[in-house]
Amino acid sequence: MTCFFCKGSMANETTKHFVDLGTCDVIIRGVPCHKCVQCGEVAFNLGVGKRLEQIIDTVKGSLSEIAVIQYTNEAA
Repeated sequence: MTCFFCKGSMANETTKHFVDLGTCDVIIRGVPCHKCVQCGEVAFNLGVGKRLEQIIDTVKGSLSEIAVIQYTNEAA
């Protein structure tokens, strides 16, 4: 896989995903990704993207200001 921006090589890694919901911020740690070894651009596959949406939907509305969540593949 090559990077969309710089055409560098992508490596399988994990990252932190930050989401601003307006009234609160969510940080999801340990998210599997493809990360460019040259420029650092991050890409998620479809399954990870859907899981991130599930995690965010689960915590939305139950937060005060900030939440830090560990990514897991299990259903919420």
